[in-house]
Amino acid sequence: MPRLMRRPAVVMTVILSLLLAVALIWWLAARSSGTSPTRTSTVQAGAVEVSMTPLALDQSGARFEVTLDTHTVPLALDLARSATLRIDTRAAGRPVWTGTAAGGHHREGTLAFVDAVPPGAKVELRITGLPEDVTSVWQAP
Repeated sequence: MPRLMRRPAVVMTVILSLLLAVALIWWLAARSSGTSPTRTSTVQAGAVEVSMTPLALDQSGARFEVTLDTHTVPLALDLARSATLRIDTRAAGRPVWTGTAAGGHHREGTLAFVDAVPPGAKVELRITGLPEDVTSVWQAP
């Protein structure tokens, strides 16, 4: 009789273990599917390294943390005028730059676009005025 009582406990343990494994696999697949909206894109534009990280890609707009680093050329560009954003096929309005002023060899701050970004939209940020133009693409969550 004790052996028969242990059998349901073993069966329940196996079932719960399988359910936990399926849930873990589903969770990992959901996390890794698509392009992460927070993926940092680092691009070399001549002697300037440009890093762009989306902070928001949603109905409130698009915000990016932008960092420019160089040891050779002054970073004198106006980022609010040099940056453009495409949301799927439409051009977004001009951004607002909140960050370090033009000049020097290191700049960082936030580019904020007020245009709403629909879920799943392709978002392309382009910065001109550097030794080479830089472009990065993300997909909104």
